[in-house]
Amino acid sequence: MFDRIVSFFRQFPASFWVLSLGWFVSALGFGISIPFVSIYFHGALGLSLAQIGLFFGFLAVVRSFFQLLGGEISDRFDRRKAMIHYQWVRAAAFLVTAVAIYRDWGFWPVAASILVNSVFGALYQPAANAAISDILPEKKRLDGFAVVRSSVNLGWAAGPALGGFLAVVSYGLLFVMSAVITAASAVVVLLFLRLPETGKSPEQFRLSDLVAVREDPLLAVHAILIFVLYLVHSQLIAPFSVYAVDMVHITERQLGMLYTLNGLMVVALQIPITRGMSRVSLTSQMALGALIYAAGYTSIGFCDRFGLFVPAVAVITFGEIIMSPAALALTSRLAPEHRTGRYMGIFGFAVAAGWSFGPLIGGTILDVFGHIHPLAWSLIASMAMVPAVGYWVFARRLPKRYDLPEV
Repeated sequence: MFDRIVSFFRQFPASFWVLSLGWFVSALGFGISIPFVSIYFHGALGLSLAQIGLFFGFLAVVRSFFQLLGGEISDRFDRRKAMIHYQWVRAAAFLVTAVAIYRDWGFWPVAASILVNSVFGALYQPAANAAISDILPEKKRLDGFAVVRSSVNLGWAAGPALGGFLAVVSYGLLFVMSAVITAASAVVVLLFLRLPETGKSPEQFRLSDLVAVREDPLLAVHAILIFVLYLVHSQLIAPFSVYAVDMVHITERQLGMLYTLNGLMVVALQIPITRGMSRVSLTSQMALGALIYAAGYTSIGFCDRFGLFVPAVAVITFGEIIMSPAALALTSRLAPEHRTGRYMGIFGFAVAAGWSFGPLIGGTILDVFGHIHPLAWSLIASMAMVPAVGYWVFARRLPKRYDLPEV
């Protein structure tokens, strides 16, 4: 067993581990401060929950556009240099946020610096995902995306835990630490990351390139199904937290434990489950993940105490673990030469759009049918059946070279 584990990790080159470390450090810096922004806005600045929700909805829309732009940029310029510059700007934005909090500048300076941070984070992500495809051969990418996802979730699990201690001292201190850690991520990439030479896109950029999904019907179908799947995935944040605390009346501490369970399950199980699914086609993994989502979110409607939420969140997390690396691997396979960044940007746009509209749909359903818990969550969960059936149908028209198992 130990030899198999060692062999698995040795299959990746050093540059991949540097990139994974950069992802972890970046997620750690982001996770220390951003989860506490809503508390600062509400408690210190007196914003209503509706105003806070509107702000973060706006951020999600902005991020979706810059995911597209980031993909185009990463195909035309040096990805490594771009990632370094993005992280420097994000570190500076975190520092500005800290100063704005320490000096009580109010909502707009804090919001503006967080917006800048969000924009450059959106630019960073397609470049980093494309860099994984640059480093790893096609047959190793599914495993690679699983490892990186574990790194990101480890950062997300550790960040809020550390931020909870720092928030007692000062909200400004959270953003100082985020700035230092994000700058450290840039230093890691600057000093240690080496990417193979890849050809840059020879085409001149046109604004119409941002909607290039129209040129590839296979990518268009994948993006639409991912969008619907993330309409469901996004329910685990705002709609679920409101339902669990305000309707079922579990405590905020218990809610935090459920999110910790989600993060730790991903860290512990992402790699072994992805390895176990490596003989299954990518579309089958996507369809299975969507079916598990449907079951997991339906079960939430029957949870009337904390103990029942634990297995429900565990089921949802299994769906997330199964579908997430497969979604990225399929995107990378669909991408033609010199277009990996563009395709990752379009994928990121679909994901961000799902995150933008999902809470609105889920919140509306809970407002109308929330008094009948099983009905409300069954309606929410039913959206997952669209990608569950969709990927099964998609497999019939998708050329096998895109869909074959990894081994």
